[in-house]
Amino acid sequence: MTSETRLSTPTTTAPTDNLIEPIEPTTTVATQLDELAEEAGSLRSTTRYMAESTSELHQKVLFQSWQHRTSERGKLAPKVLLEEIADLGFAWRDVARMLGVSVPAVQKWRRAGGVTGENRRRLASLLALCDEITDRYHIQEVASWFEMPLTASAPVTPIDLYADGQPRLVLEHASGHSDEEAILTAYDPDWREHYRSDFEVYLEADGAMSIRSKKA
Repeated sequence: MTSETRLSTPTTTAPTDNLIEPIEPTTTVATQLDELAEEAGSLRSTTRYMAESTSELHQKVLFQSWQHRTSERGKLAPKVLLEEIADLGFAWRDVARMLGVSVPAVQKWRRAGGVTGENRRRLASLLALCDEITDRYHIQEVASWFEMPLTASAPVTPIDLYADGQPRLVLEHASGHSDEEAILTAYDPDWREHYRSDFEVYLEADGAMSIRSKKA
């Protein structure tokens, strides 16, 4: 009997049955950091915009409130306005300076009147600002507060701000929403150079304040 040689046919399988699915490329650390940096930068920009917009709105509302109080105060006679300003404790030299007139002019108003409409509004505006600061921010003895320097680093006072046409900065200072150095920079960008001193204030061992040279 003749033996037959049988050739076996190799079994074929589907080409994709045993293949491992390709792994998607993972995000690198650098890419993740870039994305986080973009998101953080966007958040900072949004926050800064919102802060600036809120600050502008707050200042606008404060200004409108002050103007409303000015209109109400303007209904009073100039002599009454002057009496109330005097009762707050302001020196006439400071009142004259903030109003942009001379001390003799203020004294004349007290004796004989003759206040122009513009000066009457200036009186009403100053008194209204004091009302705003006292009522809204509970600042006591407002006249002495006006005389107090914003910071020990410079002799600038709210009187200086008001006299130089910056009542908004006076309100901003009273509100406490801006630090003193930011207000000084808005008032005088070169204030550090203008008020630079070779002396400094320090606390003695006994608790007393003294002045010494910075070179000591």
